Amino acid sequence: MTLHHTTCVSVTGETPGSMLAALESSLGMSEYAELRLDFLSRDQVGGLMESAAPYLDRTVCTLRPAAEGGRFVGTESERVRLLEEISGYGPYMLDVELAAIQNNPGLVDRLGADILVSWHDFEGTPEPDELRRRLEAMRRYSSNVKMAVMAHDVRDVATVLGLYAFRGDATLVAFAMGWAGRFSRLCSLYLGSPFTYVSMGAAVAPGQYSLEEIKKIPYLGPP
Repeated sequence: MTLHHTTCVSVTGETPGSMLAALESSLGMSEYAELRLDFLSRDQVGGLMESAAPYLDRTVCTLRPAAEGGRFVGTESERVRLLEEISGYGPYMLDVELAAIQNNPGLVDRLGADILVSWHDFEGTPEPDELRRRLEAMRRYSSNVKMAVMAHDVRDVATVLGLYAFRGDATLVAFAMGWAGRFSRLCSLYLGSPFTYVSMGAAVAPGQYSLEEIKKIPYLGPP
């Protein structure tokens, strides 16, 4: 039996209205969506969250700072307060960076939503031992972990995919960014990732497939 890819569409936009429309469209074709709230101004976020309420049970909410590849403009304390506000709407998961959690004691306890603790390296791929130590640190805060590195060769891809052997009972989304690591986004599904991130058009992250592209790739499911 041929199985389908499980996808999470990264939803962006310049206005709450355009993002809501994109969210509705995405969830008509994908199991999950990621709402990139850092593409909006701070005063627009609450209104969009209210409008998106019917879809939040299948939505990962992300408020990525510029230092980690996002567009949020403001201080970190302002971002943390906005994360707390977003969590009150009860999304499927709330993406929170490891650094934010470590720099704000008690933040996980203040966030009522399920946390997807995330970490990114946009420059390269650390050594296997370092990645495993980071994975263990992240698992202390949540059973949902996302780790993304930049791949320059096949060894980098093998290194990040090797994390699945050490995930324990965690739900792990681990893959390599960049063209060299693109296929890791597919391999991760075989290894236990609950979904792979895709775009509706132009890639939001380096090496990301579009939803249209990934639906055309044959997928036979786990061996």
